[in-house]
Amino acid sequence: MPYQIAALLAATMWALSSLVAAEPVRRLGGPRFCRLRLILSGIVLLFIALFRGEWSSIALGDLWLIFLSSVVGLVIGDLGLFVAMERIGPRRTSVLFTTNAPIAALGGVILYSEVLQSWALLGAICTVAGVMLAVNFGSRRGVADAVFERIEGPLKVGVIWASLGALGQAAGALAIKPVFEHGSDTLTVSAVRVFFALPLLWIFAKPIDRLAKSTERTPILRGDWNRMFFSSTVAMVAGSTLLLYAIGHGDTGVASILAGTTPVIMLPLLWIVTRRSPSLGAWVGALLTIVGTALLI
Repeated sequence: MPYQIAALLAATMWALSSLVAAEPVRRLGGPRFCRLRLILSGIVLLFIALFRGEWSSIALGDLWLIFLSSVVGLVIGDLGLFVAMERIGPRRTSVLFTTNAPIAALGGVILYSEVLQSWALLGAICTVAGVMLAVNFGSRRGVADAVFERIEGPLKVGVIWASLGALGQAAGALAIKPVFEHGSDTLTVSAVRVFFALPLLWIFAKPIDRLAKSTERTPILRGDWNRMFFSSTVAMVAGSTLLLYAIGHGDTGVASILAGTTPVIMLPLLWIVTRRSPSLGAWVGALLTIVGTALLI
């Protein structure tokens, strides 16, 4: 599979997951949802990894890189994402989270001597600009959906958490790239990342909860488990593994930028869910993103 297609598929998986997870994240709290989702992801990935039997593909010398990627990409990155989603909703979180793309692109140039050709650079600029337009004009004026648009607490706090999540995601992607150059199996690496992150999130659960100051704490409903399972399999097992594949088989910057098109993919999905058409500015941003994506591919 071309790595660009894998990155776009990852973006699609995350868009679907964000819409499904938005409501339980608001009720259960970002850190709590993140911990429970990671348990379900770990179970699914463990069965897949055992079935594939590719544990020997991971060199012992690469475990520290997988651990580093797990800490910054999952513990910090995912935690920042869900705390931000709890506070400012999935749409605003998405636009801030796309800042991981230029960070990862710059890191790829500095660390791995990756080079963006002139046409690819133009595509990257168009894609990032299109994503920003699509999200900034994503909802019509006066629309404040309780799940997708409501802001809990100061806006700047949500911005800080989303920015922290974006930085963690970019750093995690950069840390894991050398592992795949040694022929490691993508799904097995994804499973090991989750196994490293799980105990850390639960050991530091209380201080993380105090730091995040989650707004609501409610009992877990049966439907919440269904949504968490969907989010874990679609976003973590499928989406994150596809992104790792894209990073391992292509340029980190291009893969991250294409994976950052999640907010644009979310536009028609939000239209279906809320029955409100996005504004003209959002569609212009979406068109610009399509042009940029075509140049990158």
